[in-house]
Amino acid sequence: MRILGRQARKRLSAVADRIGARAGVVLDDSFSCGGWSTSPLTLGVITLRSGSLPDVLRARIDAAVAAGYAAPTRSEERSCGFVRNPGLPMLIIEVFPAGEVIPHHGAVPAGQTGVVISLT
Repeated sequence: MRILGRQARKRLSAVADRIGARAGVVLDDSFSCGGWSTSPLTLGVITLRSGSLPDVLRARIDAAVAAGYAAPTRSEERSCGFVRNPGLPMLIIEVFPAGEVIPHHGAVPAGQTGVVISLT
């Protein structure tokens, strides 16, 4: 079981690298599991990036598509999800404007956009 967990961590981390999840100022980069043996492993990466909220979200979506995710049919103003992409983990991208609080990480500084990327 430990080998499978290690392989899953490597796989999620490799996808995070391909989509540029760790670019910018990294506030958190950690794995979590729901606590149950059947809960999926999730990699969460929280960063601060320069640029406006729509530009940062668009860049993250473009990076995901370049890494093999299907172009989303729709995205929200502040988030986008990629599910049902064979061979790739589920990907959720959320962005936070300057002044808004990223839960458990504080307010996003002026001139920055907060980005939360979750891979499951």
